Amino acid sequence: MTGRPLTECGLCGSTALETVLSLGSSPPTCVMAVTGARRSSEVHHPLELVRCEDCTLVQLSVIVEPEVVFPPDYPYSSGNSRALHADFTDLADRATEWVDGLGPDGLVVDIGANDGTLLGKFTGCRTVGVEPTGQARRIAGPAYQEFFTEELAHQIVADHGQAKVITACNVLAHVEDIGDVMRGIRLLLADDGVLIAENHDLASVVDGGQWDTVYHEHLRFYDPHSFYRLLEMHGLVMLDYRSVPTHGGSFRTYVEKGTVGLEPSPRDYDFAGVARDAAEARTAIREAATGVYAIGATARATTIINYCGLDVPDITCVCEVPGSDKIGHYIPGTSIPVVDEARLFEDQPERAVLFSWHLADVIVPKLRERGYAGEIIVPLPTLVTA
Repeated sequence: MTGRPLTECGLCGSTALETVLSLGSSPPTCVMAVTGARRSSEVHHPLELVRCEDCTLVQLSVIVEPEVVFPPDYPYSSGNSRALHADFTDLADRATEWVDGLGPDGLVVDIGANDGTLLGKFTGCRTVGVEPTGQARRIAGPAYQEFFTEELAHQIVADHGQAKVITACNVLAHVEDIGDVMRGIRLLLADDGVLIAENHDLASVVDGGQWDTVYHEHLRFYDPHSFYRLLEMHGLVMLDYRSVPTHGGSFRTYVEKGTVGLEPSPRDYDFAGVARDAAEARTAIREAATGVYAIGATARATTIINYCGLDVPDITCVCEVPGSDKIGHYIPGTSIPVVDEARLFEDQPERAVLFSWHLADVIVPKLRERGYAGEIIVPLPTLVTA
């Protein structure tokens, strides 16, 4: 398992890269060993962000091979997220408005379709999913279990025609050869079609203290301006963009072929501030996480746990929603097992750390309704108890 140091910007090719945040190192978040069958060692890679001084794009300093980061047994299913169900329903409704309806012949292609949850929100039209992991087997309808490329776009057009709607939710920040992917999107998109892309907003990472979203799946951290620059390079234009609450703060962009569209202004970010916040949070979390349970085996959890140097007995186990593919595995880089959340209610530990902290307003009341009486530690952006 190797990583390649980033020597030039993945968007504009500039070598003027400034380090803006370092969070130590971590193994990939979804390379999870089965409980009781640990590997003799795990490869850690730096978690470091650099900013391109020319185009402003923020990106990881090390790229891990996509086949490693997104293995066939990738243990994440978007269908397990209530928040994503709500977001995807809204996205599908908006999509039909942008293209003035989708009839039986209309084609929707979802890039990075995971288990097909988003495609399931589109009805009365044709759908195609593209997903490189084993989650593709859960997609209802035609699906290609491979990474999206320009070559695959040619194949999809040959098999199904051009797409009226292309969706790409939290995927365009994940691909190494973004130029190849964007050329494929432009080829696949009908002249009167729309691309709808969602990206986690850089502002949420810096202003919102979400440094825990820095992990090896996220090669890039767009904001509206840097994403506009990407579109411009490939003959695509931004029609509109708006904030959406997914993943603690994302932006959804509506895109079409053309040369004239919106041009969001660049902005400055307080990277020194988020680095300081992360260091202070590390101290607070290490002090609080002593013999606790945890809630939510998110990718964020792997970043926090490894950055803070936690393991058993700091955290006894991480409780995860029933049906999650992560149950029965260890948190990467640790011996902390992921267990069914029923353990939380059965064992009633005195304290539990909520790693899905960005959804605390929703999750904490539900945990109380279901009978958990212990103290809930919300670790970020500033550690508090609920």
